[in-house]
Amino acid sequence: MAGEKTTAKVSRPSVRWIEGGATTIAVSALLTISWRAYTAGKIPFWSAWPAILGVAVVVAGLIMLVVGAALQDKERPGPS
Repeated sequence: MAGEKTTAKVSRPSVRWIEGGATTIAVSALLTISWRAYTAGKIPFWSAWPAILGVAVVVAGLIMLVVGAALQDKERPGPS
């Protein structure tokens, strides 16, 4: 028992922001692509609110990634 290694997930805000941003982008991109595939040739892309919303959520995911990267830079120890 004493020799067992335990792996604890790091609970830093930057990691949560980056994971959340990546997940948001992945899910929204898949939904936007599937919506576009479903409506291909039926309606113009920008006339449908689900496509516009999907693009907006991808942008929100990118913002989350940027915030996570900025927080990660602050968490790194600087030169003393």
